[in-house]
Amino acid sequence: MAMPSSSGWSAISRLPADRKDGRRMLLWEGDQPVIGRWDADRDHWEEPESMQLFEAITYWADIEAPK
Repeated sequence: MAMPSSSGWSAISRLPADRKDGRRMLLWEGDQPVIGRWDADRDHWEEPESMQLFEAITYWADIEAPK
């Protein structure tokens, strides 16, 4: 199984609260990287275009500068 490198990735449990503002983020789901965002209304990570929920996010990395 592929895993994210230690460079630039952090465990999702260490995500700062200010990152859950709807911005697009690089996320690790299952065995692959995905682009996603936090949906506060559904209290879950989702794919930005289809709005499909992700089930197993384990790591995150910024792809945009913090706001």
